Amino acid sequence: MRSSIQLTTLNYALVVAEEGSFLRASRRAGIDHTALSRRIRDLEYAVGTRIFHRHARGVGPTPAGERFLERLRSVLLELDNTLTLARSGTRDDQQKLSIGSNGIILAGRALDAIIEFGQSHPNVTVSLTESAYPSPEAALGATQVDVVVTSSSRFTGGAFELTLWKDTLAVVLASNHSLGSRSVIEWHELHQETLLVRRGEAFQIADAVGRGVQLPPIVEHHVSAGILLRLVGNGLGVALIHDGDANNIPEGVVCRKLRIGRKPIQICNFARWRPDNANPALPIFIAFLRDQYSS
Repeated sequence: MRSSIQLTTLNYALVVAEEGSFLRASRRAGIDHTALSRRIRDLEYAVGTRIFHRHARGVGPTPAGERFLERLRSVLLELDNTLTLARSGTRDDQQKLSIGSNGIILAGRALDAIIEFGQSHPNVTVSLTESAYPSPEAALGATQVDVVVTSSSRFTGGAFELTLWKDTLAVVLASNHSLGSRSVIEWHELHQETLLVRRGEAFQIADAVGRGVQLPPIVEHHVSAGILLRLVGNGLGVALIHDGDANNIPEGVVCRKLRIGRKPIQICNFARWRPDNANPALPIFIAFLRDQYSS
């Protein structure tokens, strides 16, 4: 009986678990909801256990179903990785790792760490994704990355976490800005400025400066770091970067040290990944970060 289970049905089970409703899942999967419900019942019969509770508001996994679905995700992910490897013609010993980032403005030490990892592990092909999602869980799910390197401290669970380095923030201003001649700028001096941020960065900045510290007016832009800094250069506001990126800023802007009460503003970085990710390259990368960059 188990040999008759179709791969499509297994994927349907994951969709049902994510949607919590046969109707919503059927719309997403493009199948009649009655047929979908029948498929799930056949699957439960085949595996010999009830996977979902049915109730008035929809469906939810049983305890046994939770265990089954967790293992199923890992198996299907591994199958997908295997098929992708076969289609791409990559050597058997070549592994792939996708890394997402939603840190402040530029890469900071994250890019250096990723470059160093690639150089020390030539058998792992790394692909980078700059995520606009403030939630690490959303980034891991929506962008299909293996691991996120983020400066977001707001964490609600659902992923493993490794605390990494701390970065010091600096302020970027137009070259002709009245504060541009100063080597150090106090946070309160920015209260009349417009702070330009990218999507998801406002709360990271608020976390960095601490509770009770007033933020200047903020304008959010859904653009790349390069475009944001060009806006700064044209006098539309100021922005924050890691001080380690001061040498990478474009013409037309200057980078100055930033303080609150004469103390630097630091922001912590984290690596987060899903515990059900079976990519063999992932634990290699996490071990590298733990050995070289963990605080």
